[in-house]
Amino acid sequence: MSEHKVVIIGAGMGGLCSAIALAHRGLDVTVVESAHAPGGKVHSREVNGAHIDSGPTVFTMRWVFDALLRSVGTSVEAEMRITPLQVLARHFWPDGSQLDLSANPQESEAAIAAWSGGDEARRFADFCKTTRQLYATLEGPMIRAQRPSMGGFMGDLGFKGLGVLAQLGPMRSLWQQLGHQFTDPRLRQLFARYATYCGSSPWQSPATLMLIAQVEMDGVWSVEGGMVGMAQSLARVARRQGAVFRYQSTCQRIEKRQGRVCGVHLQSGEFLPADRIIFNGDASALRQGLLGDEVRSAVPKAAPPRSLSALTWSRSTPQWAAAAVINISRTWAPATRSFSQLPRTEVEPPVICAPSKALT
Repeated sequence: MSEHKVVIIGAGMGGLCSAIALAHRGLDVTVVESAHAPGGKVHSREVNGAHIDSGPTVFTMRWVFDALLRSVGTSVEAEMRITPLQVLARHFWPDGSQLDLSANPQESEAAIAAWSGGDEARRFADFCKTTRQLYATLEGPMIRAQRPSMGGFMGDLGFKGLGVLAQLGPMRSLWQQLGHQFTDPRLRQLFARYATYCGSSPWQSPATLMLIAQVEMDGVWSVEGGMVGMAQSLARVARRQGAVFRYQSTCQRIEKRQGRVCGVHLQSGEFLPADRIIFNGDASALRQGLLGDEVRSAVPKAAPPRSLSALTWSRSTPQWAAAAVINISRTWAPATRSFSQLPRTEVEPPVICAPSKALT
């Protein structure tokens, strides 16, 4: 085992992936997690005797995990059972209208034609073309880049990539761009919810977030045992590589000596020495000094206030019909603003029912 000791705070997806990669390289890796199981935001709640995913409910961007698991001599198929979903999401509006988005864009286009007319279906086809170009443009310089910088980003884009971004308008928000893409306000509402995936507002998020549509059309999978099953699978891989997991172990403080981290203090009073620490928690916790004043500088500035993304209901269902069932209100748009900017009565976010198989 390496003399280098790494403590990873948080067994969310980032912490699990870090544990796999670093333990495989021979480092002494310990993961501390305050919860009783791995997953972080990937968690479940018991509903009528069934354990239901109550965080993320589906698996996307599979290529990330394909590459990680191949690098340590295994594969997604060897570690978990996954099933591709044909219906990405089922959407409802107060007027009784309903729209299913499919993994097959042609099926979605036909559904939109029947639901909103041929002109809007053609606009959706143009939207899909735009999101494909956008994803292809940003995949290398931004999505796959380890530490993208403005200079490197601009250079990697080249003239062609800059042209793709220029078509969106460099200062255009997601909400503004969707107004250019669609005339049916329901479709504008539907795709504006992509901003909520990162706790943002469609008025403040860049139009480039439209590329999430392409991410979903590239594939959405359900995981046997739910998304918590995926977290458990990754934890097993990490343990095989030599990582040690300490559950129900809350980090109280990160200690620094002579300008370098040297370990973490747990609430139990135990001290874990380390010469490298990975924090897989909310960055604002570091900035606020919740893990010690000495590590505030790890986050250069306070994060802006988050929006209310959604109200999520978890319920047991006999069939996995869609990735999510989403009820969109007439006044959904204002709900993405900060609570401090609105009276409580105006906050009416989308309600997301995440039907999930019982976890066995």
